[in-house]
Amino acid sequence: MGTWIIQRLITIPGILVGLSVHEFGHAFVAKLAGDDTAESQGRVSINPFDHVDWMGLAMLLVIGFGWGKPVQVNPSKFKSPRRDSIFVGLAGVFMNFITAIVFAFILRFVFQLWPEFFFSGPVGEATRSVITGTVIINLSLMLFNLIPLPPLDGFGIVSDLIKLPYKNYKAYVWLRQWGPRILLVLIVFGGTSAILNAPLNLVYNFVMDLAFIGL
Repeated sequence: MGTWIIQRLITIPGILVGLSVHEFGHAFVAKLAGDDTAESQGRVSINPFDHVDWMGLAMLLVIGFGWGKPVQVNPSKFKSPRRDSIFVGLAGVFMNFITAIVFAFILRFVFQLWPEFFFSGPVGEATRSVITGTVIINLSLMLFNLIPLPPLDGFGIVSDLIKLPYKNYKAYVWLRQWGPRILLVLIVFGGTSAILNAPLNLVYNFVMDLAFIGL
């Protein structure tokens, strides 16, 4: 139990960072696109307290699946509704990707400047675990949110890109209604892990190779 608690505590910084930058990305790009809804709600911020849903955070810590407070947008205010909806949808996952790269470089710089720190005791090991965990969590959030099922960003992005013909509208409505249930079943039975493990390993190795190139 003690080890489990420590492992969960180590993930908290990465989760808070990941959720915050993800929702900030949505809010910031929505503002640039002409929609001030998120700005008026104080969501153009990287302060975790502006974005964390405490029940969602608790679920993340206990079962590995949770959520933040979704950013509200009004596409009717966008300068180009279809284009800007795609950009807003991509903004969250893009921020997670950039954040993962930043923390990978932080890991490299600390290793270069003070290599013995990471291996000198519990504090160094915990610090290394927090930084590495932040990289993994942000990449996991990025890939998870790209799954094309509602209510994830991937569904909205794919819907806007494809622009389904009217004859498929009923299928779209059905997926909007049942998508969250399908997603929950996938999570409970390990389907999302099976889907995301290979892409996560691939992207993680890419980010680490990028950060540690030439070392």
